Amino acid sequence: MLKIWRWLRFWIALWGGKFFLFWYCRTGHVRNDKPGMAAMRLYGDFLKYVAKPKCTIVVTGTNGKTTISGLIAGLLSKQGMRVAFNDWGANHHAGIARCLLDAVSIWNRATKDAAVIEVDELISLWDIPALQPDYILVSNLARDSMLRNAHPSYIYDRLERAIAACPHSVVIVNADDPLSCFLGRNNRRVTFGIADQHTDPLPARADDFAVCPVCGGRPEYRYRNYRQIGDFYCPRCGLHAPERDYLVTEIHRRNHCLTLQDPEQTHSYPMVSCSLHNAYNLAPVIALFRELGYAAAEISRGLDGAHVLASRESWETVGGIQLVTHIAKGQNPTAVSTVFEFLAKDTAKKEIILILDEVFDNPLKTETVAWIYDTDYEFLNRSSIRKIILGGARYLDHRLRLLLAGIPAEKLVCLREEGDTPAYVDLSGVEKIFILHDVNAVSRGRMIRDAVKARILEKRGELVEN
Repeated sequence: MLKIWRWLRFWIALWGGKFFLFWYCRTGHVRNDKPGMAAMRLYGDFLKYVAKPKCTIVVTGTNGKTTISGLIAGLLSKQGMRVAFNDWGANHHAGIARCLLDAVSIWNRATKDAAVIEVDELISLWDIPALQPDYILVSNLARDSMLRNAHPSYIYDRLERAIAACPHSVVIVNADDPLSCFLGRNNRRVTFGIADQHTDPLPARADDFAVCPVCGGRPEYRYRNYRQIGDFYCPRCGLHAPERDYLVTEIHRRNHCLTLQDPEQTHSYPMVSCSLHNAYNLAPVIALFRELGYAAAEISRGLDGAHVLASRESWETVGGIQLVTHIAKGQNPTAVSTVFEFLAKDTAKKEIILILDEVFDNPLKTETVAWIYDTDYEFLNRSSIRKIILGGARYLDHRLRLLLAGIPAEKLVCLREEGDTPAYVDLSGVEKIFILHDVNAVSRGRMIRDAVKARILEKRGELVEN
């Protein structure tokens, strides 16, 4: 009787979810998780019993999930495959269910060739075992929001138990990341990394790998590319980074490509972004497709013209000025610090518009700004950065943090309204303008970019007239 009841609940959840999905798509709400939410509420084990495509790929980790998932889905689509993908970063229960509702018929038969599913690392313990994916790709682990993820070791434990429940999954991990590289030791593992790029990493305020997890000694590095990412070892107990199955040996920024050595050959691939952290996002994508049996030349052709999702990063030259929008995940000190370090090492004369506000509409939620004191605002204390324009509800908090970082007050412009920030950009003698926005502020970032662009074009028109 219990089996019949569960069976009935599953079909009600499937048909109810499919109806809501049809209705939401017909009314223009394609990127809405409510059909998935309905399916999950009707049957909590929906993810376990819904049919999966023949190739199911899960992407998880602290940073880079959406970029990696987008590249994988794009490459699969270029191969003529029908792909289910939660491409707007809907990586919780409802978003995953919504993704799979789109991948099955009303008779629970797979209608897509592949599913690329971004899974939030916090909920991995529930969702990854239910999905039983063919591949689990872990980008990295790092200090994240204190509201949700606590310490990286807490997330490691959840991921370790989730992967242990998927013995047939192939696990792809970042061998350069000491916080995640030992995941999946009982599974078939594939590792990737990047050789020494001689980046001379800036000293970070927070060190998430200060103590060897085996003996408590002080880890050391043969080289470090940024933060804790590099070729590490413990001189006391001998713990060390795993051997890399896929190693990026060189990054050729001028030619916009990288050289990657795999178990069979060395090949050149187009880069999707000039930043080092996006090279770390590209390497596992190449590793995955090589493991799927694709030839290196075929992958290279597929990556030609590929780029990071515009919601994450966009570059445009307007009137001789490079206009850049770049995501900087608020509440995530490692992600924001990585972007700040990228800006610090860019020697071009630039101005920065900073809108990092996670303001909740729900009055029952509260926002903590403690994360900004783990974030390396000191990286922005560079002569190449002429001005930093702060906008939004938390502008005074950011101003205080920048002053504590030693940045002169005369370099700071503080505004309550984010929409006012474009008017304060100085367009003379500047080579680049960076607009750093939060995950939830993509549309506002674009609006500010368009306003700055309009100012540049207006000034250019005035110069032409004169």
